[in-house]
Amino acid sequence: MKAYNTIARARKYEQSVLLALGANDIGAYLELYEAPCEVHIFTECVFALDNKHLDKAHKLLSRRAKKST
Repeated sequence: MKAYNTIARARKYEQSVLLALGANDIGAYLELYEAPCEVHIFTECVFALDNKHLDKAHKLLSRRAKKST
């Protein structure tokens, strides 16, 4: 989780919308820190955590949009 939080700090936004993390974001992390496991497993875990985060954020935005209409 600590690694994911560090990587997520590089997240980009477009018109206030969260964009998914990319391989370059993970690569930048791995240039500074050692992977806690095999790189392909680490990458899959980061992407899975990011997908969960994005899904949660999109659901929240959808609920807010429905309330304001």
